[in-house]
Amino acid sequence: MSVKQNLTQRDAEAYARLTAPEHIAKNHFSEHQKIEGYFENRDVPDFIGSDRLLREDTLYGTIQMGYDPQRGQGFLFANIKTSIFDTAPSRHQRELKEYQMMRELKTGTQNTAFTSKRRGGSAVILYKKDTLPWSRRTVLPYLRRANMEAFEKTMPFLDKTTELNDRAGIAQEHKSLGLELTAKMSAQKYAEMPVIRARQTALLTRENELSALIYRKDMRQRLFFRRLNSTLDMQKREMFAYYRDRRPGGALAREDTPTTPPDREDDE
Repeated sequence: MSVKQNLTQRDAEAYARLTAPEHIAKNHFSEHQKIEGYFENRDVPDFIGSDRLLREDTLYGTIQMGYDPQRGQGFLFANIKTSIFDTAPSRHQRELKEYQMMRELKTGTQNTAFTSKRRGGSAVILYKKDTLPWSRRTVLPYLRRANMEAFEKTMPFLDKTTELNDRAGIAQEHKSLGLELTAKMSAQKYAEMPVIRARQTALLTRENELSALIYRKDMRQRLFFRRLNSTLDMQKREMFAYYRDRRPGGALAREDTPTTPPDREDDE
């Protein structure tokens, strides 16, 4: 029997997001590709001058990794697309936009019906200040915040807390049922034993489902951060040198500065 037959709604959503087809595009920083999909979520000046190094598209969202030469930091930008699941904030985002359109149309301002405003919970940006490689430890503290649902929906493999806690609870319940089954057998109450065995079988099936989901999340997490770090490592030396020479006080500024001061004319 397949482990996907008796999944809960939450697990079915996680499986769909983890197994969705991916379109991955790697860009060289010299191409100066810009971050896309932020017009309704972020202010435009936030990404002026930033270079996109990686873009990952799925049915449920877009993840883009960029480098901001002004800050000298890398960042991730996650944006939720319209989803088939009601748990995603895209449904709330669409309702807000429809309400805004109807309200503005009633006031006679048809030309401003489609305005660019940020919708809550539909996108998030994470700047990485330290020099350590991208890892789960880098992103996980931000998942605890209420406004980080875009990370949870576009990168569901980052958090395995719920599945691990459920599996630990199942193991504890399975142990209790084993003790109860032993007591029934000692008391020769054989008529009550099939109910306990049926419960044990259901718990074992659920435990297998959770183990498969945890394993899939772990593999997707390793692949995702390996992809981020390899994309950055392959060109960070060239990228850092490129922008260091173009900052005030960089190599080009030093070359333009004369090495000797000009001759000073004597006062007549």
